[in-house]
Amino acid sequence: MSLTNPPKPVKRRYASPRRAAQSRETRRAIVGAAARLFAQRGYVATSFDAVAEEAGVGRATVFAYFPTKSELLKTAYDVTLVGDDEPIPLPERAESRAVRAEPDPRRFLAGYAAIVTDVARRVSPIYEAIRGAAHVDDDAAAVWRKVGEERRIGGGNVVSAIAGRGALRQDLDANRAADVVYALVDPGLYHLLVRERGWPHDAFTSWLAATLQRELLGP
Repeated sequence: MSLTNPPKPVKRRYASPRRAAQSRETRRAIVGAAARLFAQRGYVATSFDAVAEEAGVGRATVFAYFPTKSELLKTAYDVTLVGDDEPIPLPERAESRAVRAEPDPRRFLAGYAAIVTDVARRVSPIYEAIRGAAHVDDDAAAVWRKVGEERRIGGGNVVSAIAGRGALRQDLDANRAADVVYALVDPGLYHLLVRERGWPHDAFTSWLAATLQRELLGP
């Protein structure tokens, strides 16, 4: 850089708060429309044109935010999982932090079960759409695997929390315990028992809490 010829000032792009808010609202509309259509029609039967029409935007706008259908599917799942599009992961939400702070392992698991069932009530329809699509679409299958991997990591974290409280059953290997949590908190189980078999939501929550306590803590 020359000392006698200073560089020309760089023009900075003005970030309009109004424009940013409009962009976020558009993205929110697209994701919400996609989540509804994926749950109602399935992944394969939901086109970009259908999402655009449901969201009230142009097809090109959908592509501008989500270049691939599988990316839109995963985003719709993630937003449905937490209930909004705030950039705060579920473990960092206030209700999750409150549960993690609970020292008693039985109450910890009861609180965890309540969070799980609230999530499952929201996410189970689109979860079932991903499950069905995974058998016929490679991109959807990749999303299905990712969703499962994330749930398995969450199960491991729950087991670590129980072990950290000195309460994990002595006859239960931590890895297998994480598999147990992974299976029990599958949203498909909520779909089966609540949406198909008609269990009340609260009854499922109580059953899940008791089952987690029995399987992880013992008598």
